[in-house]
Amino acid sequence: MDFINNLNAAAKVAIGLVIAEKMYNIISMDEPGYKTGREALDFCWKWLEGEKIDADDLCNYIDSEDVDVAEFANKEKDVQKQYAWYSVLDAVSYTTYQAYKKEKRDFVIEVIDDETLRILGENAIESGYFNIESLNNVKKYLLENYSLNHNIENYNYIKRGSLPLF
Repeated sequence: MDFINNLNAAAKVAIGLVIAEKMYNIISMDEPGYKTGREALDFCWKWLEGEKIDADDLCNYIDSEDVDVAEFANKEKDVQKQYAWYSVLDAVSYTTYQAYKKEKRDFVIEVIDDETLRILGENAIESGYFNIESLNNVKKYLLENYSLNHNIENYNYIKRGSLPLF
């Protein structure tokens, strides 16, 4: 996952979301929390695609008084599903981190940074459900189109449909 060092902020968010989407396939639609997790990922994609979504709104999916992704991750007993929930949690957390950064505001949860993406990738691989080779097409596309010469101030939005997914 060292290649993320060569990506701009938008591409890093995309990598996290791509991994989380793949891992989220483990969670079935009839399970508790599925709707919350799906909505959290969809809101992150919408933010990445340039829709007007506030960082605080994204943060509600990871740190809410009601129901949030962290709650489902912590309550899950099945190990494979835990990996899936924590992938979503990490991807949403990282997206939220970048949203606060873009808004030039402090992120409440200070332990989220690029290392979060590395851990997300490592955990996904450790799950046995994901392998790094499945990212090759996305990695190549992002390195060619969203390298470090683009920064968050000149934000290049990435459409989910433009990514060569698995």
